[in-house]
Amino acid sequence: MSIARRIAELYEVKMNAVLDRAADPREMVDYSYVQLQELLAEVRRGAEKITAARRRAELRISDLQQAADRLGGQAEQAVQAGQDDLARQALVRRAAMLAEVSRLREQQATLRAEEEKMTAAGRRLQEKVDEFSVQKEAIKAAYTVAQARAGIAEVFAGISTDVADADVAAHRAADEEAGLQARTAGPDERLRPGAPGDAVPSLSDEQLQSQLDQISIRAEVEEELARLRERLTQGDEGHRTVPHTADLRVEAWGPTREACLAEAVRGLVDSFAVVAAVRPRHTAERRFIAGSDEDLLVAVVGEVIYRLDADGEIPVTAAVRLVPDGGVVLTLALADVNEAEITGAVPKGASLHDLRCTPDATGRWSCGITIDV
Repeated sequence: MSIARRIAELYEVKMNAVLDRAADPREMVDYSYVQLQELLAEVRRGAEKITAARRRAELRISDLQQAADRLGGQAEQAVQAGQDDLARQALVRRAAMLAEVSRLREQQATLRAEEEKMTAAGRRLQEKVDEFSVQKEAIKAAYTVAQARAGIAEVFAGISTDVADADVAAHRAADEEAGLQARTAGPDERLRPGAPGDAVPSLSDEQLQSQLDQISIRAEVEEELARLRERLTQGDEGHRTVPHTADLRVEAWGPTREACLAEAVRGLVDSFAVVAAVRPRHTAERRFIAGSDEDLLVAVVGEVIYRLDADGEIPVTAAVRLVPDGGVVLTLALADVNEAEITGAVPKGASLHDLRCTPDATGRWSCGITIDV
């Protein structure tokens, strides 16, 4: 073998060794592990940001709902004072707030779904990090063995051309194996946050939706104003029922708290039965005392529902009177429920959400309660 060929072979072996040291797979797997940890931290930060945004939306919904309820009461007072323009402005603002609440609730649902996705992605990525942490140590150990074999091959490189070629081939094969293992143990790109954005609606679509929303708001305002006028022209005492999602809402009013409570009972009965031609079998009284007027409303309505469910009796007439200790006595003229004409769903219970029993600025009482049917 010529000296020139001998020098070329030695140079090739040395250059391969230099390249091996320059691209040490042990450093590569450590770097990949660090990248995976950084990706996991990024996913967790994204989940935290989404959670914070969802909580801000919850707070905003609560504030807007309270403000809308307050404007509804103020609109009613304005109608009573003959200030329809002020009432209309209040109802416009209330409708806009309720529309914003609806949009925020949709956004809140979207954020909750994104939060769940990010949490699931973080959990899967954490499993990948834990798995890779174990794999990288095995990869580094395998490379150390391969590197030792490569060193032995360099020692025996000068024995013969065939042996040197075989050692070099073995070393390259081991190098390729280590490189493949490092690549297959890399992070799952599908876990990276972010995806091609959804198509953004064009400006013309947004303008169209805004105009449709304004039309809906104006219709709701006029409808609410008409309801207020109708309610206020019905006299000092009265009641009405209002659809409420899957339930029913009873609203009543009267010159005193006791008259208002009695109207609430009549409104409850009228919501599902006609008792005008029914003769009562007997009269029952029940005394109530509670910490608040809203609790009294729940107790009075609950008594009617209890007698319907337990005794099969329905009030034909109802009266409420004040007693000296601040409580009230409910007097019911009761008949068999089978003698009444049932026209709707029989009430099952009174909800404690969105209760109202309070006087207005003129001393006139009104109350509202949601009934489970």
